[in-house]
Amino acid sequence: MATIKAVRYHRTGDPSQVAHLEKVAVDEPRPGEVRVRMLWAPVNPADLNMLEGKYGEARPLPDVPGNEGCGRVVSVGEGVDASWIGRLVLVDRMAWREEGNWAARDVVAVPSGIDARQACVLRVNPPTAWCLLHLFADLKPGGWIAQNAATSAVGRAVIEIAGAKGWKTLNIVRRPEAAAELGKLGADAVVVDGPEMADEASAILGGTKPQLGLNAVGGASATRLAGLLADGATLVTYGAMSKEALKIPNGFLIFSDLHFRGFWLTRWLRGASEETKGAVFAEIFRLAASGCFAPRVAREFSIAEVSQAVAQAAGGGGKVLLHLGD
Repeated sequence: MATIKAVRYHRTGDPSQVAHLEKVAVDEPRPGEVRVRMLWAPVNPADLNMLEGKYGEARPLPDVPGNEGCGRVVSVGEGVDASWIGRLVLVDRMAWREEGNWAARDVVAVPSGIDARQACVLRVNPPTAWCLLHLFADLKPGGWIAQNAATSAVGRAVIEIAGAKGWKTLNIVRRPEAAAELGKLGADAVVVDGPEMADEASAILGGTKPQLGLNAVGGASATRLAGLLADGATLVTYGAMSKEALKIPNGFLIFSDLHFRGFWLTRWLRGASEETKGAVFAEIFRLAASGCFAPRVAREFSIAEVSQAVAQAAGGGGKVLLHLGD
């Protein structure tokens, strides 16, 4: 039984106070498992929510945080093909540790040409963006999508995927200086959120209206976003950055027949077929190899600096990565 370093939390609260580096024992991989030596993992908003006790599901404590990461398979359990050894893989939970065992069916093999640092951010945000764009509306070439939180990792992935598919994006941001940055990604239009946003957006759209709205903010921002949509369109909520409830005016239901849906990638992954998940990740890897989804890294930290890492991530301003091993 080996001893490795892992981040764990024994209670929920302020992430920088409850996440601690500890030494833990790791068994040899059991039948059906692979042993992964972790390399990189991002600090995502969902990880902070988990540490705070505000995520959609609670895991038994003590727990190792980290909803995604990338590492290399170093050994396999009984019944697992030895060809896994040496391959880079994405893991889906308990990623903030030097090594660990995962069921072989739950890891995703990374194709050659994509390194671990790039790959570590491909398991959550790009697949979320892909599902938001494909599962809720029958989008036509040249059709518009409207989204808030456009500078987030999911928002940026939406812009890149939509561009590859020939769809147009109307992107709502908080800061006007974000327009140039999103324009480089392929954003078709950028507007600043606020009371005047609807008039500016309508002028850009020129009489057309989006069939799909993507909301990760909630509150008044989501209401303004919904007001841009076509009759019968769908607003999908996948986040709540403002921590304000979604407010739906009666007229959106009665006169516009808007549809309000929610999306959580974890639930989708649990229900999707292996064939479907494989096809989605193949598309994500293809786009990543072409230059999409490059993380906007604000800072990198070692696993020993996890308290500083989560504090930095909570402040926003770019992706924070944990360097877990070589």
